[in-house]
Amino acid sequence: MNATINRPQAAVPTTAAPKRELELPALVAIMWSLAGGMLLGGAGVALRMFTGQLSAHLMLVASTTLFVVGAVLGLAHGVVLGIFGRPEGHTVQRAGNALLHGMLYLAPALLLGWLLAGWVAALPLAVHGRHGIAIVVSVLAWLAMVVPVWLAVSTGAHAAALAYRRWPERVLGTALTGLVLVSLLVSFGVEPPVLWFTQTQLTRTGGLLAAVAATLWVYGPLITLGLWFARKIREARGVEAPARRPQLRRVAWPAFAVLAGVLVTLIAVPFYHGATGLPSDAERFGFVSALLLVAANAVADELLVRLFVMGAAFALALRFLPNNRTWAAALAIAVATVVDLVLHAPSVPGLGLPGATMTVAYVAVRMAIPAVLFGYLYWRRGLGSAVAAHVAANASLILLVA
Repeated sequence: MNATINRPQAAVPTTAAPKRELELPALVAIMWSLAGGMLLGGAGVALRMFTGQLSAHLMLVASTTLFVVGAVLGLAHGVVLGIFGRPEGHTVQRAGNALLHGMLYLAPALLLGWLLAGWVAALPLAVHGRHGIAIVVSVLAWLAMVVPVWLAVSTGAHAAALAYRRWPERVLGTALTGLVLVSLLVSFGVEPPVLWFTQTQLTRTGGLLAAVAATLWVYGPLITLGLWFARKIREARGVEAPARRPQLRRVAWPAFAVLAGVLVTLIAVPFYHGATGLPSDAERFGFVSALLLVAANAVADELLVRLFVMGAAFALALRFLPNNRTWAAALAIAVATVVDLVLHAPSVPGLGLPGATMTVAYVAVRMAIPAVLFGYLYWRRGLGSAVAAHVAANASLILLVA
């Protein structure tokens, strides 16, 4: 008689099924890379050929080169947006893993996008050559390009909404970003900037576009980081952090900030009279335009130098001097002052001051001393007091030397 023997079965190792769906961070990165490459290497090249700015012989090289540039720029923006705009409850690590998983799909997507971008760029050749089949294929490529562009816009908007909702300082940050946009529009509209490392001065239209670009890609991220530094400093126990808002409960500090800005300007007035005879902004741009310009520059400078640079230096100094916040603040003020000088000192040689002594005196009186004052006010009473003093200093100089 055969008895049935129940033997324990060895556990069969199982593995989780590979994940095939794309999560939001990966989808944003892929679509932004694909859309950036096709818009720049396809539509951009076609428009330049239609307007006669690009030779047809360079179409393939230009399309490929600009496709790579657009894809890289789009990927960089998509990765950042995908991480910060990850779905609720997803960690940064999960978003990073989703991005790595999405890279498996990126290469074939870009290859297909490059082929379509070539046909998008070839539309002017097909039209001028009156090749019917080529025109049809190019038009179909243009229609196909709409899909990744639309997906990039829709997924990017969704991720941006999630990132904005997750931003603790979104109200103040939005207000400061809007303020700096207005300031840059005024500043670049009155005096179009010269591109760094070149001698090219932008037109007024180019200056306004540069103001929007600088707000989105420079000041926006720096304001976000500056507010994050201020929050981290504030969370540190026993540390008096720079105030996030000007404290207007007492009249003394705002009045002191304005008065200090006026007084620090009085010692600079002699440089605009007598032997030096520096032209004032009112003489260069007109009284009203000069006032708008100096006020706008003051706002932009304080958001960059005090909120971001000094905030970062203060947060870093506190890691090494946790029990001596005064020295940490002094070090942060010094770092911000040096950065202020680096940003503004290159314009000094063009003033034509007589001799090195006069030049050093001008830098000290017009740049270094005010920078220290603004840093102190930012530390003691916040960004509003520093901005008020800076605007008062610049505006009073216009009034005194007009």
